[in-house]
Amino acid sequence: MLADRALHRRLLATALLGVSLTGGGCAGANASGRSGSGLAPMPATDLRHDARLLAMLDVRRADTLLVDTLLVDADPDRRARTALAIGQLRIRARFPQLRRLLTDGDTLIAANAAYALGVAKDTQAVAALARAIGGAPDPVAREAAWALGEIGEPARTVLSVALGDGLTAPLRGSSASVRNPSVRAALVLATVKLRPAPIALVVPWLADTSAQVVRAATYVIGRLRAPAGVRALLTVRAHADEEVRQYVARALTRTTVGDSLAALARDALNAFVRDPDWRVRANAAGSVSTFGVSALDEIQIGLADTVANVRVVATDSLSVVFGRDADRWRRAWERDTLLAVRRLMLTHARRLALPIFDVEVSTWERHPDWRYRIAALEHRARATDADGIRAAETFIGDTDPRIRTAALQRLASVTADSLLARVRQLAVRASADRDSIVRSLAQRLLVPRDAAVRAPRRATPDSLVARPLVEYERLVRQWGAVGSRQPVAVIETDYGVVTLQLYGREAPLVVEAFVRLANEGFYRNTVFHRVVPNFVVQDGDPRGDGTGGPGFSLRESFSRRRHERGCLGLATSGPDTGGSQYYLCHSSQPHLDGAYTVFGTVLSGFDVMDRIVQGDRMLRIRIQ
Repeated sequence: MLADRALHRRLLATALLGVSLTGGGCAGANASGRSGSGLAPMPATDLRHDARLLAMLDVRRADTLLVDTLLVDADPDRRARTALAIGQLRIRARFPQLRRLLTDGDTLIAANAAYALGVAKDTQAVAALARAIGGAPDPVAREAAWALGEIGEPARTVLSVALGDGLTAPLRGSSASVRNPSVRAALVLATVKLRPAPIALVVPWLADTSAQVVRAATYVIGRLRAPAGVRALLTVRAHADEEVRQYVARALTRTTVGDSLAALARDALNAFVRDPDWRVRANAAGSVSTFGVSALDEIQIGLADTVANVRVVATDSLSVVFGRDADRWRRAWERDTLLAVRRLMLTHARRLALPIFDVEVSTWERHPDWRYRIAALEHRARATDADGIRAAETFIGDTDPRIRTAALQRLASVTADSLLARVRQLAVRASADRDSIVRSLAQRLLVPRDAAVRAPRRATPDSLVARPLVEYERLVRQWGAVGSRQPVAVIETDYGVVTLQLYGREAPLVVEAFVRLANEGFYRNTVFHRVVPNFVVQDGDPRGDGTGGPGFSLRESFSRRRHERGCLGLATSGPDTGGSQYYLCHSSQPHLDGAYTVFGTVLSGFDVMDRIVQGDRMLRIRIQ
């Protein structure tokens, strides 16, 4: 019976994908939306409708009457934005309309509908999305493939059939093979969300003639570190596309390659640590460190790299490759004076209980730069509860609230009953601190721990309050019109400037907050508090330690913008918790698509972005 059901699903998927590729329900639609036809004054009714749609998204409260009105609006752009809103608010009663919109004659509407079905994870849309893969225009088929990946397991059969499951030559005979490279790549990428991922179906696409498709296949295998695909990955180790090489380098860890491929992997990594692209070198340093002390030579190359972020990755392996060799530690310390590197060295020396840098740390305790003092605190806290108490006692009276916050955070990890009285004394001392975050941490420490466990969870207050409609109308007039001028932001750093195009049309509420904060001087003299090499550069916290914000929350504004290299995203700690913190991506991060707001992209200054390491200064942000 189970075999019969599986066969039925495969036959159904094949039938759905077997529709004509020469027209389908979207024949004649343009592929990328429409260009603006001028900026004539917007009619009052249209302005009010757009403002109400924006307000609905802001307060996360569905207005089905408005949705129904806008779905039949004369303006296709407005209908397209309404389709996105249905998905973002997950208005289930209108999912059937989204499925029907997949065959709309306007490609922008159909593509938005496909994306919205993915955001909403509508399992009942699988059949309609499968038909879109088979016959819709490329932009629609691409979003349909992405949506199937978001839906996950219910879409496995469709994705498998599309990629050529059961065929001896999937690159020639599958339904994916006759599609545009962007669609083929999207179909391959979608498999990364399946568990287990069908790696055997992904591997053949490493031989695709399009770098975009090969990139997608290496991303899936590399991100999942799938042993079944490693041998095939090694065949594209010298690919001309740097992102392909990045993903290969990331996959070649000791656990993934096993014994049989260890020698081949080491040979590839030895080449990767010398690659022309720093992001390949960074990934290679991270992977080769998993081979332990035998990776010493490659790690030494990483420690001498001209790009600081590569040195950071190499440094993060020193407790494994240096062991307790004090001479090597000392030489590495003296060679690299970068704070981010030395702070990591202290972390690893602390892990091994090596006292070799205690003299330097003692001078850091009195350093005028708070970043050095917090590094000293981290080092003094070490591993035991007693160490944490002593460090907290030393730094609890620091002049900088970030240091006092870090001291209290060390106290929160103390578990020894014999030390809890001292924890309470320090918490009482900090409970009257002038800094609100310090006070909050102190008061939390004063709550008996068993009581904290038993305490009922308080309801989260409803902060989703609509603004006056006139405010939404202003944003629509400013950025919402097709062809309207979008703002440009300039981030000034010690290394130069990064210039960004902001997406006011796609994310007006996020862009409005970002622009307002910049114009008010909020983004001034901070530090990039989080930098993960070849992942993200994060800033926007006035405290500089990752705990600060603007005092308000922003909701996500999802759009079809992807997390590509240089994208500007809204950092959050959960749904609808955005504020002032933002991030820039070093490289493409497809797993973030549909989960975070992309509200801009780097126009120039990629080299500046790549030089930034954790703790570097952001001087200010200007809006042009």
